[in-house]
Amino acid sequence: MEECVRRERILEAACKVLQKHGYHGASMDKVAECSGMSKRTLYKMFPSKLELFQILIRERLFDVKPQVASDARTPEEELSSLLVDLARTILRPDRISLIRAIIAETSESENVREIIAALETGGEDNALEAWLQAYCRQQGYPVTNVRFLGKMLFGMTVGDFVLQTLGCATEAPTCEAIHYQTDVAVRIFLAGLRSLPLGD
Repeated sequence: MEECVRRERILEAACKVLQKHGYHGASMDKVAECSGMSKRTLYKMFPSKLELFQILIRERLFDVKPQVASDARTPEEELSSLLVDLARTILRPDRISLIRAIIAETSESENVREIIAALETGGEDNALEAWLQAYCRQQGYPVTNVRFLGKMLFGMTVGDFVLQTLGCATEAPTCEAIHYQTDVAVRIFLAGLRSLPLGD
């Protein structure tokens, strides 16, 4: 079995173990058993339980790589398609289950709180921030506040969809609702961005 296949199998198993047992109840023994791998193999690839779960959370929730649709013609269409693709990735049932498991653990586990605090929204290669930075440069807007703008736009769209999905009071948003809300949010956001005085 190739190393990348073994690695993916271990991460899948770690995800299942975290969801079933929580961080404190998760152990390298349980992950090894669930993955069908030996503990020796597990420790060769992931030297500690903390590192294993850091990598799992980073790769599954933070290092997502959404794409702009190839048929997008305007900045609004580009940004909307990027956010819709990001929403599709994060709203997958396996990712939502992982988010639920993490939320349940943050009040109980200092390690999980530290993992989340150490990670940036969107990961090291944040496609949303990169798009906003390029757009601001192209339009002649200052780019010092791109992180703030990215978080604001994420909250208006993907963050809201995640809350809707996690909440018991409402159903998960439909594809049509995601497209509509994202399109409206993007138009409002870009119009507001254009109206800001330079330097804000």
